[in-house]
Amino acid sequence: MRWLSLIIALVFCLILGLSMWRANKFKQRYLEPIFMWIMLFGIFALCQPLWFQLYQYGYPILLTGTAGYIFVTHIK
Repeated sequence: MRWLSLIIALVFCLILGLSMWRANKFKQRYLEPIFMWIMLFGIFALCQPLWFQLYQYGYPILLTGTAGYIFVTHIK
């Protein structure tokens, strides 16, 4: 189940990045902050002690945000 959500998130990031290939202004204004917030939410999910489900999906969320941010910032 965890791998399925990770694969779906990565495919979503890939499709989003490919669709915005030429939109540099959109990329800098919207996509980079979105992926930064996803990374911050992943860190929060890993550090919070209350919900095990959120903790369980914290690493895939963090990985999705990091991979999306790296992908978006390296597109010319």
